[in-house]
Amino acid sequence: MLGLEPSAGKEGAMRAAVHTIEEALKSVSDKGLKASMLTMRRHEKDFIMRRDHKYVEKHAEEVKVFAGFPTETFGGKDNQAKILAALKNYGDAFSDYAAMAENDAVLRKRMSETFSAIEPIFEQMATAIEAEKADAETKSAAMQQFAEKVALAAVLAAIAIIAATVFLVGRTISKPIVATTRSMTRLAEGDTASAIPYAGRKDEIGEMAGAVEIFRQAAIANQRLEAEAADSRARADAERARLQEEAEAAAQARLRQATSGLAGGLQRLAAGDLAFQLSEPFAPDFEQLRHDLNSAVSRLGDALAAVADSSGSIDGGSREISESADDLSRRTEQQAASLEQTAAALDEITANVTSSTRRAEEARVVAGEANSSAAKSGVVVASAVEAMRRIESSSGQISNIIGVIDEIAFQTNLLALNAGVEAARAGDAGKGFAVVAQEVRELAQRSAKAAKEIKELIRNSSVEVEGGVKLVRDTGEALKAIGGHVATINQHMDAIAISAREQSVGLSEVNTAVNQMDQVTQKNAAMVEEANAASAQLANEAGRLRELIARFTLPGRTSGATAASDLRAMARTMAAPTAPVRAASAARPISRGNAAVAQDDWQEF
Repeated sequence: MLGLEPSAGKEGAMRAAVHTIEEALKSVSDKGLKASMLTMRRHEKDFIMRRDHKYVEKHAEEVKVFAGFPTETFGGKDNQAKILAALKNYGDAFSDYAAMAENDAVLRKRMSETFSAIEPIFEQMATAIEAEKADAETKSAAMQQFAEKVALAAVLAAIAIIAATVFLVGRTISKPIVATTRSMTRLAEGDTASAIPYAGRKDEIGEMAGAVEIFRQAAIANQRLEAEAADSRARADAERARLQEEAEAAAQARLRQATSGLAGGLQRLAAGDLAFQLSEPFAPDFEQLRHDLNSAVSRLGDALAAVADSSGSIDGGSREISESADDLSRRTEQQAASLEQTAAALDEITANVTSSTRRAEEARVVAGEANSSAAKSGVVVASAVEAMRRIESSSGQISNIIGVIDEIAFQTNLLALNAGVEAARAGDAGKGFAVVAQEVRELAQRSAKAAKEIKELIRNSSVEVEGGVKLVRDTGEALKAIGGHVATINQHMDAIAISAREQSVGLSEVNTAVNQMDQVTQKNAAMVEEANAASAQLANEAGRLRELIARFTLPGRTSGATAASDLRAMARTMAAPTAPVRAASAARPISRGNAAVAQDDWQEF
């Protein structure tokens, strides 16, 4: 699992391994080793932001490069074994984390597809019910049409027989047939109870009467058939109605069972319960629907569990961002303190240069008096030598302070890169902070550049101071032969004055660089406030996400309400304003803290 908490799962293993390596590297001075570690963290950040597998491969290659450094760069075999063991854990955890992150995207897609599949299932259920009802109605109508066709055929057959008989009798009978005709009329009118006259005769009339009797019997049979057809039609209607009622009752029963089970499941789903399954079987027509709903609920639960894991990752990212912001604030204060010390040293150097210039002018005046002021000139030269020594000592102190500032800039750049990695872990919510971290990194690089320029100026100043000391010493030697070397003394004094003016120009440039560093420090302080605000917003969003997840009951999980409350409390803590850095004056930028001296080539990171 990715891990619901920053210290849990694959993310927790990865963070623990990274912290172990970083703690071990604090005692290592090799820049190449630190650069390789930063490259691995950069590939990790790139994968988190872009989800591109090529960064996983680059990360694995950089792990091999890191492991290939010689033993002496690690500070001994014990430290190397410790770092390489943590490196293996880090590489394995990152590979597992990358695989799970890629699988997370697949799970999100499946969740969307599951939601889309629920609506067609209900449409299929309604279509099946309508089909059952239409089939029952079709069968009932077919049975009714068959009964009506049978009755109509019987009536038509009787009418055809009667018409043929009437036609034959009309051609062969006369008066005796009138009675028969009347009987036939009555028969046609439906009177089947009256007897047919002449039925006992043996001639054609008798035969005709017999035929009419047959018609009467046929009419009687027809009436019986009609009665039977009516009765059969009534029975068919009753049977049809019964079959239709039974079919509808069976369909309603199956539908009630399915809808009841589905309604219960949907009620639990609406209440946020994703840990249930419909275990009671449905009718065969709706059994697939039950399986589909169970599968949809299971997939939705898995997807929300994955979302819960991602919210844990966001939580961890927000905590690391907060820690980085606090660390950055402390280092900004340390940088301000170093700048304050630098400003004080520059004031002292300026005073010394002013004193040297004044004494050089005095020496030029005293040189005009030559012999009468030789003793006083010797004292002045000794004072000038001492002042030069103090200037040289102060230059060395300034060089050390500039080295401290350079190390602070390196540490700030390292923190900015780590902050960018942790912001990338937060996904879209951390993109804004990633931009801020990049700006902090650029400001640190500018600070390093300014520190290099200051060191170069101090180096030039030291060269000039050494030249001044040499000239003062030569002046002391010339004073021993003051009578013949007054002109030489005046030339040396002129050189001292020029050197002092050049030192004054150099110190002015140093003051300008220190003021620029003061502006950078103030910008760093403002960015610390922005980082804290971004951390608070990220923690609030993570809390809201955990609250939404807490509404659902997931298989094997408990409510996330407590975690969400902790996130909101952390967000309020991060949102509280930090103590601002004191505004620096134009001449004395403010900083507090200490740092180690670093080499000049760290900007390559």
